[in-house]
Amino acid sequence: MNKRQISESIEVGIFLALSGGFMDAYSYINRGKVFANAETGNIILMALKVCEGKFFEAVNYLIPIISFAVGVAICEIIKYRKERINMIHWRQILVLFEIFAFIVVGFLPQEMNRVANSIISMISGIQFATFPKIRGTAMATTMCTGNLKTGTQNMYRGIKTGDKSAIEKGLYYYVCILVFILGTTVGYFAVKLMAEKAIFLAALAMINIFIMMFKEFED
Repeated sequence: MNKRQISESIEVGIFLALSGGFMDAYSYINRGKVFANAETGNIILMALKVCEGKFFEAVNYLIPIISFAVGVAICEIIKYRKERINMIHWRQILVLFEIFAFIVVGFLPQEMNRVANSIISMISGIQFATFPKIRGTAMATTMCTGNLKTGTQNMYRGIKTGDKSAIEKGLYYYVCILVFILGTTVGYFAVKLMAEKAIFLAALAMINIFIMMFKEFED
């Protein structure tokens, strides 16, 4: 039987989407109304602040944009040095990094929201680049626009042609969106109860992923 990577499994995808929705809710509600994952939104808000002449406030949105790019770069650096890593998978190293970063964020006070948002956005960039597929299908777990587009395309194609595999793929995208929404909902209530420490729940999700990645699935 062929082996498929646990990192592309539905189980891991669920935890990733939960974490993705949670991060956006946490950063927006508790860290100064900044989206950790949605860099398009941050770019728009930054441009609007610049137009209003509020350059200092524009920096609040520039920082997570740069941090997201740094996260993607970190993923690429670890990925292309994986031949030197023997004990654990290169993705697990990045997951451990995410766990540590989440814990750091949980201890940062409100006065350090810029630092907290930059770390969360960096984590988002790492997650986006580290886990680009679910069951072999390109899918984002830190944002929804692309998933909504591709999911709808697959559903339409599947219904029109009777292609069950296309319908199945479309459903994967829609499920990912629903789980993302669930993560956002959990994030809302967690922040109300735990404030800055709510981010520890996202760390727990990543700990589960780290443990799961010691296994292999068979097709």
